Amino acid sequence: MVNDFDEFARQFRRRTAARMLEFEATMDKIQRDVEKSAAEQAAERRPRARAGTPRPAPRSGQVKSVLRRD
Repeated sequence: MVNDFDEFARQFRRRTAARMLEFEATMDKIQRDVEKSAAEQAAERRPRARAGTPRPAPRSGQVKSVLRRD
């Protein structure tokens, strides 16, 4: 009877250790996923550089009418 209990206790510890390793691996994966998601969201919130050519500086002076015919 004592041997049965010792064997049960050994198997219980082995199963518990295996479950703990699996749990820790799962938690590590979840942590990486959360950090990746947070980094992606932070990147989306940053203002993006405008593509294309920059607009010319505004000129001073009289505005020419382009829609009216003289």
